[in-house]
Amino acid sequence: MDQQRSSLCVSLHNVEFAKDYHYFLTVQLNADGEKKRTDVSAQVAAPVFAASTFIIPLSNFKLDINDYLHFEAYVVTDREQGRGPDLDNQGQARLLGECILKVGDFTGPLTDISGTGVRQHLKFVRRNDKQVTVGRFIVNLKLVGEQIIPINDEKPLESDEIFQPLPASDPFMSFVWRLRVDIRACIDMPLHRDSQSGLPRGFVKLGWSQYDNQPPSEHHMHLTKIRDQNRHPIWNQQFLIPNPQTVTTLDGYLYLCLMDDVGQREIESVYFPISQMRPFQPMNFELQFKYAEYEARPRLYMSITLEMADKQKFLDELIDIIVKMVHYDPLPYSSRTNLIMTLNQTKIKEVPYSVIDLKGAPTLAQALSNAQSDVFISSIMKIPPHKADKVYNAVAVFTLPKSQLESGIAFYLATRDDTIKSMHSMPNGIVGYSEIIDDWLRKLYYSKEKKQAFFPITWSDESKQRPLFMNSRCQVELTCMEAADNTAISRVSSSKKSNRLIPRTPEMKALAENVSGADRSKWDILSKELSQKQEMIHRLMKEVDDKTESLKITGTEIVDLRRQVKLLQSENSILRKRLAHEESLEIQSIITKEIAVMSMEELRQKIIKVAQAYRNERVRNEEFEKALKTAQKDIASARQLEVELESLQRVHQENAKKMLVMQQEIQKVGVYKEAVKKQETVISKLEKLMETSLKDAQKARQAQLEVEQLKSENLNLQKQLKGIVYGEDIGELERYKQECQRLEKIVANMKEELRNKRPVSNSGADWEQEKMELEVKLHKANARIEALQDEMTYNAKNYAKEIAQLKLIIAEKQALLDSLTMGGQ
Repeated sequence: MDQQRSSLCVSLHNVEFAKDYHYFLTVQLNADGEKKRTDVSAQVAAPVFAASTFIIPLSNFKLDINDYLHFEAYVVTDREQGRGPDLDNQGQARLLGECILKVGDFTGPLTDISGTGVRQHLKFVRRNDKQVTVGRFIVNLKLVGEQIIPINDEKPLESDEIFQPLPASDPFMSFVWRLRVDIRACIDMPLHRDSQSGLPRGFVKLGWSQYDNQPPSEHHMHLTKIRDQNRHPIWNQQFLIPNPQTVTTLDGYLYLCLMDDVGQREIESVYFPISQMRPFQPMNFELQFKYAEYEARPRLYMSITLEMADKQKFLDELIDIIVKMVHYDPLPYSSRTNLIMTLNQTKIKEVPYSVIDLKGAPTLAQALSNAQSDVFISSIMKIPPHKADKVYNAVAVFTLPKSQLESGIAFYLATRDDTIKSMHSMPNGIVGYSEIIDDWLRKLYYSKEKKQAFFPITWSDESKQRPLFMNSRCQVELTCMEAADNTAISRVSSSKKSNRLIPRTPEMKALAENVSGADRSKWDILSKELSQKQEMIHRLMKEVDDKTESLKITGTEIVDLRRQVKLLQSENSILRKRLAHEESLEIQSIITKEIAVMSMEELRQKIIKVAQAYRNERVRNEEFEKALKTAQKDIASARQLEVELESLQRVHQENAKKMLVMQQEIQKVGVYKEAVKKQETVISKLEKLMETSLKDAQKARQAQLEVEQLKSENLNLQKQLKGIVYGEDIGELERYKQECQRLEKIVANMKEELRNKRPVSNSGADWEQEKMELEVKLHKANARIEALQDEMTYNAKNYAKEIAQLKLIIAEKQALLDSLTMGGQ
């Protein structure tokens, strides 16, 4: 593992300082390690560095517990702002602060195979007498393999990559007009039956054709890359199609054909009339083909821009707005973006693509005229962007006529937003925008030294993708200069401001020696013509320089005039203030004139009247003040009385609640009385039952005595029966038997009657006790009710008296207040 991960990747983000200066940072592993540094930033307080990631090899190819990183921040003074990268070392660098991070403390997280590294928030500290924090930054650490290729070098694009280089025009070939065509993407390409998968291998070919329905020759065709086995390919390629040398007017057609490489099958072709296009008004559209074999028709997304150069002027009438780089700090959580430039202060919320339906549109020319707009869309860029333009080493280039530098130019940043309905997978929603930058572009264009400017991108609050970008700062690095075609020509023809011919190469010299005399004379004529043309070019360039100088002079004059206008406006405001002051003084002077006309006696009488009126008014005001004070005291006492009344009302309400509860209890007394009466009737019945039961018990005792007597008589009768059996009369025996049976029946009946009339329990004493307790409770309740009723009547009388007194006092105070207010009026 240590052999594979023998280097430390250090990334610096979110660097912040207190003031706007040029800064650069250095990082060093231990005291003997190589010191690596960033580039010099722009003059900002929150710098964004292009080279902010470093690969530092570890000593002994492994992480030691004593290793540490030493960070230093430098401020660069006496540096010209906006100069190119060749001037990075100019100016004076001064150490601003430093920071030491012990890497050995993070050995565990860094050596973890499944870990994502270490992220730390650090501070730059200046160590004098005491430590002072001068800046903050975030550092990400991660162990990686040995870095063979420097990380700052840009990797070449893969063959199947969608990020393609921009086309470079021929600098020695002028044009009257040309078409800048962006082939972006296609969806729902039809399937085929020539392979097992059936997926197409789509590409697009295009070129200029003089006639409708007649494709150009193959060697004049431009072809996109082939996207293998994909129904929704993304080409993201741009083409420049200049006018043929024999055609100088807007004539002919732009031929476009959607192809499937499997069997070289032509899906559909379109001819766009060039005469219906307006220069420098891009057409961004979704082209719906007529293909009807399937329900889903192919849709091609593309852009066409017509660029024209006036025949009577030269190429310096065209300018290039060059986007050198789009800086992010840190990188956002997104992969693809579009940079959009708009003219005439056009505001957009989505990436605009007009729909051209070849099946339903009335005419293609009318559809093209409706699709023209002021929106320039760049190729799809990755994050961080790849420098697709090799001429300027930039990420995007927009060509415009110089007259449109004052047309309200702004930039927008687009990304993929799944909340917006769209059939393609390209960026479709606006996530950020810039301000109008016309003034800066003019300054960049007219400056002698070509500088760069940094414009911040503001994240849109309406975008659903704002959370992916809100933690990142974005700046667009721009410059503006003449079109690359003219600058290349001037670079060859007047690189040293000389009138000599283009130097000949050895091959040209050998060719000149081998030609005959007639050819040599032709050669001399051609060289003279070339020198004359060079002279003409130099003169024209000198005229251009003179015009630029005159423009600068007029610009300074305009600035001076603006300053004079501001001075005149300020003087005008001062004069207006003086005029208002003089008008006020004039009003006062009128009053003084009236006084000046009066005689001394009239003036004395006037002063006496004013003094008397003032004295009367003062006396009246004093009376009013006294009355107001007394009224305020009365109001305060009335408020106190109101507070007391409210407290008494609350007490009355509480007593009323208690009275209501007692009334409810009193109402229950009747129920209690009825219950007591019912209990008394029950008790009387029970007493009667007890008396009858006692009588029955006495009868039972008597019956028991009689039974005992009968038993004794029975014994006697048995004895007599025995005597009769042994010799006495039988008739007497029968009579005794009947008598015995009769007595037994009587005894049985008496037992049965005693059993039925016996009481269940002997609880008479308990009923008497409960009755006495209930009578006591009833007596207490009646006494309490009578006392409460007396108290309520007494309180009601007192409350009525107090309320009447308070109402009388309030009425008096109100009458006093009314009299005071009437007197004040």
